[in-house]
Amino acid sequence: MASVGVIGLGSMGVPIALALRDAGFTVTATSRSAATREAAAGRGVPVVDGIPEVARAVEEGEPPVVVTSLPAGPQVRDAVLDGMPPGTVVVDTSTCAPSDSRALAAELAERGRGLVDAPVSGGPTAARSGTLAVMAGGSAEHLDAVDPVLRALAGRLVVCGESGAGQIAKACNQLVVVSTIGTVAEALALAAKLGADPVAVREALLGGYASSRILELHGQRMLDGDFRPGGAAHHQVKDIEIVRQLLDDPSALEVFEAAAGTMEQLVADGHGELDHSAAVKVVEQRLGVRLRPD
Repeated sequence: MASVGVIGLGSMGVPIALALRDAGFTVTATSRSAATREAAAGRGVPVVDGIPEVARAVEEGEPPVVVTSLPAGPQVRDAVLDGMPPGTVVVDTSTCAPSDSRALAAELAERGRGLVDAPVSGGPTAARSGTLAVMAGGSAEHLDAVDPVLRALAGRLVVCGESGAGQIAKACNQLVVVSTIGTVAEALALAAKLGADPVAVREALLGGYASSRILELHGQRMLDGDFRPGGAAHHQVKDIEIVRQLLDDPSALEVFEAAAGTMEQLVADGHGELDHSAAVKVVEQRLGVRLRPD
């Protein structure tokens, strides 16, 4: 498995490709956009013009392995359903609906190929350092075959079950992320409205049970007004819909639905390209307060 293909060179695909390169794999990567390919090449990613070239580069692997980092299930299917070498195992790090992953796994199996759904959490920084949280689903055979690739990317690798189980875990992850971002935004804005220093309140909360990575990282972003995208808000709205699809009655997830409304309002207000921590802007407007000077 000296050679690994990477399809998708967005904010996660590029650091994933670089982490695999640093781990000793020969990486061949591509994306649909020429501008994205050019930017990735400028960062040291070995880039080719299209998916057929990736397929040729990995065909001698035992097995051939292709990693995808794409917006959603339909794009993953379009990229890998046809044209991959016999025996290819696709490692899909994208966030997709579990039903899409299961359907694609079945279609690939009919063609003598495999799929491991391996969505990730941790953002571009963790991707670059190979310390992502990887939530994997698939057959034992395919998981064993791509274990070196998964471990090159993972600070924590957890196999959650059969095909689609990794995507279920990622949906649960996004439920927690969306809910916690909304709660952190409300806590800091409430502190400011009532006359406390939100910087000091965040520092106090970090010392107790309220502490979390979101309070640590995104809470600081909220205080700084630094909303350069790590995880763009419009991607969170896509993930919100994936969570809703898991239940016949998504309103049963009451806490999640309240926080989801804040994220959806952020996007409706025209801020979909900002980092999801910008949800604090919606909360500030509701409470009539600002965490930071203009």
